Amino acid sequence: MPAERTPTPLVGVRSLKGVTKPTDPLAMTEPTAGTDAAPRKRRRAFRLTSRVFWDLAVYMVGLGLVMGVIFPPFVTLLGVPQAYAGRPVFIAACLAAGFMVGAMNYALTKGVVGGRLAELGGHLRSVTGVIASATRSGDWSSAVIEPIHVDSDDQIGDTAKAFNSLLVAVEGRKELEEQLHHQAFYDALTDLPNRALFLERLKEAEELEEQQGIPSAMLFLDLDNLKPVNDSLGHEGGDTLLRAVTQRILGSVRGEDTVARLSGDEFAVLLTGVRCDEQAAIVAERVLASLRTPVVIGDHLVRSGISIGLATSEAARASGIPMLRAADLAMYAAKAAGKGRCEAFSPEHHDRRLKQHQLRADLHEALDAGQLELFYQPIVDLPTQQVAGFEALLRWRHPDRGLVPPLEFISLAEETGLIVPIGRWVLQEATRQAAAWQTPSPLGRLRISVNVSVRQFQHPDLIGDISTALLRSGLDPALLTLEITESLFVADDAGTTRKLEEIKELGVRLALDDFGTGYSSLSYLRRFPIDTLKIDKSFVDGVATSSEAAAVAAAIVQLGQTLRMEVVAEGLEDADQLQALNDLACPLGQGYHFAKPLPAAEARELLRLSSGTLLTA
Repeated sequence: MPAERTPTPLVGVRSLKGVTKPTDPLAMTEPTAGTDAAPRKRRRAFRLTSRVFWDLAVYMVGLGLVMGVIFPPFVTLLGVPQAYAGRPVFIAACLAAGFMVGAMNYALTKGVVGGRLAELGGHLRSVTGVIASATRSGDWSSAVIEPIHVDSDDQIGDTAKAFNSLLVAVEGRKELEEQLHHQAFYDALTDLPNRALFLERLKEAEELEEQQGIPSAMLFLDLDNLKPVNDSLGHEGGDTLLRAVTQRILGSVRGEDTVARLSGDEFAVLLTGVRCDEQAAIVAERVLASLRTPVVIGDHLVRSGISIGLATSEAARASGIPMLRAADLAMYAAKAAGKGRCEAFSPEHHDRRLKQHQLRADLHEALDAGQLELFYQPIVDLPTQQVAGFEALLRWRHPDRGLVPPLEFISLAEETGLIVPIGRWVLQEATRQAAAWQTPSPLGRLRISVNVSVRQFQHPDLIGDISTALLRSGLDPALLTLEITESLFVADDAGTTRKLEEIKELGVRLALDDFGTGYSSLSYLRRFPIDTLKIDKSFVDGVATSSEAAAVAAAIVQLGQTLRMEVVAEGLEDADQLQALNDLACPLGQGYHFAKPLPAAEARELLRLSSGTLLTA
């Protein structure tokens, strides 16, 4: 027997402090310190080396030759004459037979065992490469590994089973990575790409245009009435609306277009191609048309308008701003033009937005700089044409732009939260002025009306602000009327009811502004302590010429009489309207027919000169 040899180390294996670390997929890590030394030595002796099959060939062929040598003497024991067993030819035949048997055994062993080892080694090398690549890139989506077919229960079969078990872990990691990727780049509610993925697609489109000259276009879509739906039907209703709008948008685009949800009520559509600008306009019209059909949410039919801004890569590049920004600006222009429409981007939109940003910055300084002032429009007793009170209307005298229209800055004050300190100032100034007018007023009890925005109403300091203004001015609380809009009642929650009741406990009156145009419901008048209804100008405009408008105005006047509420007609502009409202027995009115909103000094002069009667001729 040959002397025991020290096993040849595996290629790619190096020993560090007694621990062998393989770099070849087939190598196995040695047991750590503390494991029995004898079994470790035996396992090392049987470890496959780079010469294992060569050793096997030597052993098998050598064994065959040995058998060929000992076979002739052995057959003589079986009765074969020595004369035959000792012949050189017989001995040579035995040697050749032994050699052939050894060689065939070697070939068979190498073919079977070697093939299985080669398959196992190939799979292990494959999985090592795939895992290494996925680990480096962080993308496991392409980590595809086929399992090994297990056809035996020997050590190789056990190794194959262990390999397949490893695949389970790899597939679990792959699924986890796919889930994390989906969560990172897709919206959970609509399953649309989110802003992050959309920006990647947009970058790809920009690179495509730069490299191949293929243009792109974008639609920026903003849902016009998600908040009222959330307030009235709950967030579950709002989610249902968003999913329905998503399906209608997807039904309006091409398969290669990208539809994404950028934020709560904002969507975007990216289009690429030779005629993408024309296609974008077509898609916008399809989306607008699809949303004209109400969305069914539970037992409710909800009409969901949407405002769309359209921008092309060419127009955005010419203006020097990103296409997403250009589409966003166009969307705001669509909202400003009346909502529910599409507006294509133009450079004027950018200039207008810059001016609006500057105006927002200036508004922060307006209150402290004393640039805000109140104008007063008289509220007139229609039968006697005497001034019953005034509505205080906010104006901003900008140092450079002069008087800024309220429509331009009230919404900015709402967005920034400045409406709260501004509204506090309005309450203090209006009550102070009304208290000062009580002496010269012919009626002796001149009322003042002040508008309260939804955001100001929801602020926790409102009751304190009202109390402070009344205390400082000394005005009788019964002479102060707070005008609120119907949108305040959409939520119909306990907080709204409680705050209205607290206002009434102060002795202050409440007026429902723009009645008949918003979310009108007779139940509001039953549940909430309203004192005055103000007929919206849209009905007053047609009261003398339209039977429908006259019928609505008559119904509101009759409703006020039935519920013992005052009724004020807004926007009264000519004598025909005045006569029609007098015929309907409407008690109060205001509008340009009597006077436009006036500065405080002119309003006081009006009281003095008219002696309480406004001449209409």
